[in-house]
Amino acid sequence: MKRYKKRLVLLVAVFMMWCFGSVVMAYYDATPRIVSKLQGAWYDADGNVVLDFKGNTVNGCAIVGAYHPAGGGSNFSCIIRIIEADGYRDLPVIGENLQKDSYHAHVILNGDNMDERKGILLMRTKAAKYYESVGGIGLDMPEKEVLAKYGKPDKIQNLKPWKNLDTWQYQKLGLELTMRHQRVWIIKIYQNGNRHFDRTGFDCANAPYEFKSAYGFNRVPRAGQYGAYSVGHEEYMWFDNYPNSIILSMFNN
Repeated sequence: MKRYKKRLVLLVAVFMMWCFGSVVMAYYDATPRIVSKLQGAWYDADGNVVLDFKGNTVNGCAIVGAYHPAGGGSNFSCIIRIIEADGYRDLPVIGENLQKDSYHAHVILNGDNMDERKGILLMRTKAAKYYESVGGIGLDMPEKEVLAKYGKPDKIQNLKPWKNLDTWQYQKLGLELTMRHQRVWIIKIYQNGNRHFDRTGFDCANAPYEFKSAYGFNRVPRAGQYGAYSVGHEEYMWFDNYPNSIILSMFNN
């Protein structure tokens, strides 16, 4: 009986060690997957390289691991620990749209916390890359380029509590831009303005079935119905307030 108990205790101990080891392996297995999605240079709005991932290094410093991963696929958050001359340093990182060939792949470097509102948004390219645009303004365009094209907006409103979100209203043009981290995040055109989508020339006067045909939507947009319609390259149109306005954004829900 005593021998049986000893064997049972031993088996339980081995099982617990195996489970713990599996959890640890699963935890650390996230590192190569995450690091592989971050490879290459990441630029700020001024075209400066802030992060440069090469193999298992970032900015020339060895990566120890990617800890506390949350999310999955092309959207996630984690802490990347690196070794600098003075010791370890943790880089809180959020990855957005990191699928292959994405026009709007983002890395948000959060400094000393995981508060997305306080981060620095980085992109794979120095210049914004977008599929659709309105009057030469595309998603992810830096605010300095918007100001160069249109000048100061008629009205700026902060969308509290999101300190990094502001709406820029060009009221005479019927154009509203939502800025996030000093870049264009949402473009809205109004019926009472003269702005239109550059690829098609369409505006709020065009019928929903025309949008379906031109952009290849899988269904005809319905006015007042919540839902996104893909135009390609992680860009979506919303017709919730059609015909008063139409939205172009990077989010589909």
